Amino acid sequence: MTMLVLDLKSVPDPAVGKRLLALEKFSDAEAILAMKTLRVAAHQSAAVPALQRRVVAAALVVASADHFAVEEFVAAGNEAEMLAAIEQRVSAAQAPVWAWDAAGSYRPQLLARALATGTAIPALLTAQGPQGLSAHFGFQRDAAPLAELAAVYALPHRLGLRSADTEAAHARGDVDALRGGSAVDALIAYLLGVALKAATGEIDAAARLAERQQVCQWLGAQPAPHWQQFHAVWKAL
Repeated sequence: MTMLVLDLKSVPDPAVGKRLLALEKFSDAEAILAMKTLRVAAHQSAAVPALQRRVVAAALVVASADHFAVEEFVAAGNEAEMLAAIEQRVSAAQAPVWAWDAAGSYRPQLLARALATGTAIPALLTAQGPQGLSAHFGFQRDAAPLAELAAVYALPHRLGLRSADTEAAHARGDVDALRGGSAVDALIAYLLGVALKAATGEIDAAARLAERQQVCQWLGAQPAPHWQQFHAVWKAL
């Protein structure tokens, strides 16, 4: 059976901020600053919520008994095309889509971006998906951040991207950082899922070892710097 694990990287959408706060005359940077400042003034987190963010990069783990790959996507100025490409890949795989904390942000965000871009993404949203790996294993919402649990399991969590890292990489136009960070976080979510399946008895030790070896073999054949670094750090942990 094929397993799909999705990671999304997003940044505040100034177009939404301008409409929401009546800032049409202001620059994108000013609109984003206002979006954050007003939240702080209201004693909220400065992090812009999922509905007000646009997706700039994504990664999709595609794993089965005889195939493993992490497919990488970057918006490159056209978010709708990127979402359509992900949708096409998910539709072709005909498998449920998982993400680490899907219920918390991914589904609302994908629904909002489908509205914003006019893109139909039924395969991504089918069966109330993407489904959340953290919730599947009984973690309460926001109780098991990906990076923290990755550190517990000795995975190279520092090679992924948190929200602030994503915004900084996008601001400086670092496409490689966005692509690599999303891909790493998708792989970390997959590896945590495999380990937790073994811990909860969904798979046995032999299946866990086989899936880990499959990932190691795939990593060893990847020329991209982020995968070479991941492989080296993982082996050293």
